[in-house]
Amino acid sequence: MNSYLKSAIGTIYGKDDDFILLGLTGRTGSGCSTVAKILQTKKEEIKHSLFFGDNPKNNEDRIQKIIRKHFESTWETFQLIQVRSVLTLLLVEPGVGKAIDFIRDLRLPIDNSQLIQVKNHFELINKLKDESYGITREQFYTYELPRICEEFKKTLGESAFVKLYQQIGTNIRTSGKPTVEMLCEGQFFELADKINSIVKELRAENKSLGKKTFIVIDAIRNPLEAIFFQERYASFFLLAVSCDDSERKRRLRYLKYSEEDIDSLDKQEYQDCDLDKEASYSIQDIQGCLQRADLYISNPDDLNEVSKFKTLANQVLKFVSLMKRPGLVTPTSIERCMQIAYTAKLNSGCISRQVGAVITDINFSIKAVGWNDTPQGQVPCILRSRFDLIDGKDQVAYSTFEKNDDKFVPFFKESSEKYIPILEDDGRNISYCFKSEYNKLKDKDNQVHTRSLHAEENAFLQISKYGGSGIAGGKLFTTASPCELCAKKAYQLGIKHIYYIDPYPGIAMSHILEGGANNPELMLFSGAIGRAFHRLYTPIVAYKDELKALAE
Repeated sequence: MNSYLKSAIGTIYGKDDDFILLGLTGRTGSGCSTVAKILQTKKEEIKHSLFFGDNPKNNEDRIQKIIRKHFESTWETFQLIQVRSVLTLLLVEPGVGKAIDFIRDLRLPIDNSQLIQVKNHFELINKLKDESYGITREQFYTYELPRICEEFKKTLGESAFVKLYQQIGTNIRTSGKPTVEMLCEGQFFELADKINSIVKELRAENKSLGKKTFIVIDAIRNPLEAIFFQERYASFFLLAVSCDDSERKRRLRYLKYSEEDIDSLDKQEYQDCDLDKEASYSIQDIQGCLQRADLYISNPDDLNEVSKFKTLANQVLKFVSLMKRPGLVTPTSIERCMQIAYTAKLNSGCISRQVGAVITDINFSIKAVGWNDTPQGQVPCILRSRFDLIDGKDQVAYSTFEKNDDKFVPFFKESSEKYIPILEDDGRNISYCFKSEYNKLKDKDNQVHTRSLHAEENAFLQISKYGGSGIAGGKLFTTASPCELCAKKAYQLGIKHIYYIDPYPGIAMSHILEGGANNPELMLFSGAIGRAFHRLYTPIVAYKDELKALAE
């Protein structure tokens, strides 16, 4: 019986065909490529600082000790699929001549001698991708293609290279072709499909060689492409890499990015997406990817060459160990609280962005939970309908202003006409954002017109509303980061630690939270949330039963 259970456990954990697919996301300079390099590194060459010894001081040391032992026993390197290399491949496949003409027409700051070098790089790619050349698919995709792409980048220069690849990525998502800007329906996932075909090639080759398949994709920059892999692979995890923004910019300057280059890059990667415009779906949307991530890694500033990237490696090794052995260790207090905030955000009736927040005391004991939503007694936006308002139905759900204002009412009726086909086609509720509608009417971008309380604000008010205890010295967890208004409230209430995932595009941190004698400590979240939290921390079988079966 025990040998039977032992065999079953081996099958459940996938010893015969282990497969992990990791997608990295994050802003340029945050450290995605560094994480990819760690995943590609052999066990004995990885520099980490996981606890080693016989006398751990606390449970964190004990967790690290378990992770270290598992890492040393099971580590296998990951194969790299570099997205910019895949973009290069898609650019070259229709023909080297067409690719060179496209680059020339973009009028990048390069000369003819550089174009000749580029042509040589492209011809080498075509030569090496031919299977008759005698190299494996792993050698081509994981080593040769990224190597040539790096040489290509050196030839063009950082600025021209970034501009070229932003254009190629946008074109492929728009038309399915790297050199065509024209919108072509049904072609959005051309890049994701190409990456997926490479995943399948590598997996088939590995299986024929009796190898496990661990792949890292560096880097995913559009949330719809992240969803593409999340929906197809149970073993896919989207891992977001973040760092302090000032540190990110310092790294880019070190890489010879000019201030103009950095500003242009930030506008391209982290812009507000107007989903009424078709172009918004084809651009890079790092903010959207951060919101879709399963795992978060903080990449702190570390200029010490001895300890450099060890904290980063510790986080990577922990996640990989948990992917192979779910339930190997328990979540941290920080992960537990952020997971509650993540779950709370799903209560939000906001149709633009859901945010959750948790407030704890100094010992991580939860005092309040909040999410962005309308005040109690008002109807959340997701439960309201454009056409109910226009047709005079469910009157209590709408304000006097929305029903009677002589400028808003005709404007709103006109803006609603384009939604009539959706109403007739699939019967879904046609909700709307009042703030967006009113700002369009006034031709402004004023955040004060939002109907919802912010998640942090809501959590603060719950304590006041229900007579909770004081939270001075406590902690705030938020799935975004506080805006200027919520930051002032946190400061006034004496919050000492703020854990956040996605930086709010304002000056709350530098202007308010770092502007006095009682500044809270700002902490980028590192850990698993959402589905990854359950998948990594839920044992496949009870650990006691597993050990018993393996021992007898």
